Amino acid sequence: MGRIRKLGVSAAVAAIAATAILMSPALPAQAAVCSTGGDYGKYGGFGWATCGGTGVSQTQVIVFCQDNNGAYSTVYGPWVRNSSSSYAQCSSNARVISIGYRNQ
Repeated sequence: MGRIRKLGVSAAVAAIAATAILMSPALPAQAAVCSTGGDYGKYGGFGWATCGGTGVSQTQVIVFCQDNNGAYSTVYGPWVRNSSSSYAQCSSNARVISIGYRNQ
């Protein structure tokens, strides 16, 4: 005749705890905290962006410019590490119309 082995109380509790951990949703990821600023409307102006937080390793500012003739250009700042500021500047005959960023 075969033997039936019953789980002890501690083994049963451990099994339930392991199942609960596997079935529980993952913790929500923390969103990056970013800020931008600069010389909006100023010819030859600059823009900056800073991002920090979990999941951000680098940030790059993107400055959108418009020159005297109405033509648009985009200037990219350097990639910088988490919580550092990236800067970019429009040419002397172009003004800052918008500032954005991207991160990885």
